[in-house]
Amino acid sequence: MAVVGTHYLVGITPVKIAPSWSGPQHICIHNHEHSSNANLYIGGADVTVNNGIHAQPTLTSQIVLPPGNELWAVSDTADQELQILIIR
Repeated sequence: MAVVGTHYLVGITPVKIAPSWSGPQHICIHNHEHSSNANLYIGGADVTVNNGIHAQPTLTSQIVLPPGNELWAVSDTADQELQILIIR
């Protein structure tokens, strides 16, 4: 088992936050944004602010990503802080 921690600054262009892997990935997503006027969204490679899942500010969420899938993030503003912990 491997544990990978990463920090991202997410903006208006989608960013890959979890690359595909041969097995399932348990992912903790922490939206470290403390501003009330910035939003972060999670989804596939085509994620937008209109089709992504909203990651609430200052909260940590968990997802299990099936083998061979990627996870992406996008924001409605520049430089949103996002922290990821992946357990493979």
